[in-house]
Amino acid sequence: AYRVLFVFPEGPIYMSKISNLPVLLALLFIAGCQGQDADTAPAAEVSEPEPTESAVSEEPAESVELIEMVGYLTAQSSGFATLQLDEAAIATIADGVQQGLSGTMNIEDQDQAALQASFVQAQERAEALQSGAENIPEIDPDALRAIGLVIVAQTGLAQLGFGPEDADTIARGFRAGASATGIDPAIQAKMPEFEAFMNERTAAARAAAAAEAEAAAAENIAAGKSYFAELAKDADVEISESGLHYIVLEPGSDPKPSLTDSVLVHYKGTLIDGTQFDSSYDRGAPATFRLDQVVQGFGEGQTKIAAGGKINLYMPSELGYGNTPRPGGAIKPGDSLIFECV
Repeated sequence: AYRVLFVFPEGPIYMSKISNLPVLLALLFIAGCQGQDADTAPAAEVSEPEPTESAVSEEPAESVELIEMVGYLTAQSSGFATLQLDEAAIATIADGVQQGLSGTMNIEDQDQAALQASFVQAQERAEALQSGAENIPEIDPDALRAIGLVIVAQTGLAQLGFGPEDADTIARGFRAGASATGIDPAIQAKMPEFEAFMNERTAAARAAAAAEAEAAAAENIAAGKSYFAELAKDADVEISESGLHYIVLEPGSDPKPSLTDSVLVHYKGTLIDGTQFDSSYDRGAPATFRLDQVVQGFGEGQTKIAAGGKINLYMPSELGYGNTPRPGGAIKPGDSLIFECV
């Protein structure tokens, strides 16, 4: 099935402290290639255009080939063959990839509803093809180009150090990969070299991302310390050994849950400046969580009350998402969190 652009909510269920660097491309590519027969996998048969002036790289020929593999394997891992696109449609997606990398189009400047609609078009086409429908919907050029732009953002190519100088090379590889129904044996043979190439770039990107997050978090951590220093003066505030600050408004009826229990909770989450980042009230229904599968402060806080209880939780960043919240969300590195829970 074709991958659809998902929007993940922020809140207590988002437990994993990920970095703002996307999953290592090389691992995805290699996993997708494992088990394929290199002797029988069809090779791509795509005529490649002459490189433009911007495609001429100072990189050694071997590095250029590996950079082209990035585009090829990005297309392969995204399953574009299932859409049965013609060469013009593939070229339009590749144009979006090229523009995203070169900076001539920026995903932050695009209408988010239009980006979502682009993937809806792709999903509808994939489903029609899978069901054998008589009428197969087309994907309009603007949507195809938007898909290419989103691919650049979601795969983290910029964070991995690929930019304008690589745009034409990656787009060229993308055209070949999107047209192929299987991994080219020549590509398969170079996977160990490609993995080493990507691991080196990933290590550098992770180091840069960690340094950036640490710098961004410093101001928020300082603000949190000041906030908690004032909060601790409130006689109603209790402080646990972990550093969780909380006010029990209603204790509820015993027994209290343990961290291995699941609870039904209505909650609202805000930053210490009052910015709301999540609310079960806005969704119209309470949420069920297993307490050892949410952020530490939220899980611990629920063990302080029983069924029917009410509690306000005030958690420093290390009990929430630390320096690695979900990229693009309201929660920033080092942010302290407040949850009102019923």
